[in-house]
Amino acid sequence: MLKSKIKTHTQGKVYNQPHFFILNKGLNSGKPFNHYVCNSFVFLADDENEKEYFYFLLLGLWELRLFRPYLKGTAIEFVRLGDVVDVIEETINSINTNERSFMDIKPSLAQIEALQSNLHLQLNYLMQLRKALFSKYLKK
Repeated sequence: MLKSKIKTHTQGKVYNQPHFFILNKGLNSGKPFNHYVCNSFVFLADDENEKEYFYFLLLGLWELRLFRPYLKGTAIEFVRLGDVVDVIEETINSINTNERSFMDIKPSLAQIEALQSNLHLQLNYLMQLRKALFSKYLKK
């Protein structure tokens, strides 16, 4: 099922359906992104709900570092597409046996992500303000 939804991304390819990217190289392998990143897989969802569900599922798997045991390579570590699919399917099977649904915590996760992006934006503004103050008083 998931093997048909996760593909290796080809640079320059445009996707019309809901999608997100999954980093596949480095220690952050498995981290999902809503924007394009180099060296990534792409998850092609059927609708926005499916996209959100799998995005937050992968974010949780990455936060818990569940892809680390699957890293291969010596100089540049990477994770294989098959290993990503296996971890996701194994997690989905264990979620289905739990009493509490993963969908129950999705709104909280979305709210946390919105707060986090707001904080990043505020930090960027503060850094720009600092640079402006330095450039005003340190120019010769």
